[in-house]
Amino acid sequence: MTAKLHYYQATGRAHAIRLALAAGNIPFEDVYPVGGFPPSEDVRAQWRKLGGNTTNNVPMLEMTDGRVFTQSQAVLRAVGRMSGLMPSEEGLLYLTDKLIADAEDLRLESYKSFVAWGASQETADAFIEKVLPLHIGNLERQLKNSSGDYFVGQSLTIADIACYDAAVNFGSSRVPGALDQFPGLKSWVAKVESNEGIKKYLASDSFAHLMKFGPETLGK
Repeated sequence: MTAKLHYYQATGRAHAIRLALAAGNIPFEDVYPVGGFPPSEDVRAQWRKLGGNTTNNVPMLEMTDGRVFTQSQAVLRAVGRMSGLMPSEEGLLYLTDKLIADAEDLRLESYKSFVAWGASQETADAFIEKVLPLHIGNLERQLKNSSGDYFVGQSLTIADIACYDAAVNFGSSRVPGALDQFPGLKSWVAKVESNEGIKKYLASDSFAHLMKFGPETLGK
């Protein structure tokens, strides 16, 4: 049996969780809502029944032992604890939480710039020229301050996965070349993608069939 990850057939807020499951060697399958996006009221009712959240339940992770986790960052941390991708030292836990928050800041700014979802071209251009470089630079600075090759020492953690998802899926995938001025981060991206579990997942049909965010989301 495998865990079930309930979300849309897109990267979005579930992708860091998928990467963490893959890196942690936790088998899972994607479960997409019948009818796609937006979900029907029947689908929402099913999610509420399963997840217990009366607002928003996806991404939602359903484990084989019956446990169900909701809220994307809480799910990511839960997967981190299950798979050994969460540091145990108190200071490193704070740093992990901070980096997840930094990644979320970038992700939120990215969502504001989707022209197809109502953002102005001016907002999209500002994201390309100012907002994304600011956040990418902040990540590069912290990576340089690390004691190892990853954000939290010498091994991959969910901090790396959260930052990778933000920098790549919400950053350089939308703005090709965005990492060229940040060589440390660019090298780190290659290191994250060399993780055996992540490498296998990124080469899988499951990943290939997801909707991804590209340059078209920024208009022009």
